Amino acid sequence: MRSSDEELMLRCKNGDVNAFELLVSRYQDAVMNFIYHTIGDYHRAEDLCQETFIKVFKNARGYRSKNRFKSWLFKIAANLCRNELRYRRRHPSDSLERIIESEGNADIFVDTSPMPDELFERKERAMLVKRAIECLPENQRLAIVMREYESLRYDEIAYALGCSVGAVKSIIHRARQNLRKILVRYGLEEGYNARI
Repeated sequence: MRSSDEELMLRCKNGDVNAFELLVSRYQDAVMNFIYHTIGDYHRAEDLCQETFIKVFKNARGYRSKNRFKSWLFKIAANLCRNELRYRRRHPSDSLERIIESEGNADIFVDTSPMPDELFERKERAMLVKRAIECLPENQRLAIVMREYESLRYDEIAYALGCSVGAVKSIIHRARQNLRKILVRYGLEEGYNARI
C-alpha cells in the first residue's frame, strides 16, 4: 500500500531518508515546473527546486501533520520564487546569453507534434504565454502558475500564499484578466482562454 505524503513526512521527522527520497520522486517534476513557469529561467529553477527540497528536509521536524504536505511544499517553493523575483527587480542584470538559454529550454514543456507548422504555433504560443505570465505582479504570477500548471486547489494556493481562499479567487480572476489584455497586445486575438 502506498504511504500518504503526510505519513512519509512523519517518517522524515524521525530521520528516515528513504521516506524523504520518495517524497522527492513524487514531487520533483511538479515543483520544477512550478518554479520554471514562475521565474522563467530553467537553470535557476533547477537550483531553486533543489533548494526547496533541502528546506523540506531541514525543516522536517517543524512540519505539522495537520497541514497537507503538498500545500506546505508549494508554500516553500513559492517563497523561494518570491525571493528570486524580488532579487531580480533589485538587480536587473540578466545577460543576453542567459535569456537566450532560458528561452531555448522552454521547448521541453511544449507538446511536440509531428506537424512542423503546428509545433511552431504551439511553441510560439507557449513563449507568448510565458512572457505574459512574467509581466504579471508577483502574487498573480504565483497563483496562476499553481492553478493552471500544477492544478492546485484554491485552499492549497491560499495556504502557499498565506491568504484566504476568497483572496486567491480574486487574485486568479485579476491574473486571468491581465493575461487576456497582455496576450491580445502580443497578437493573440483570442486572448487567454480557460487553460494556459
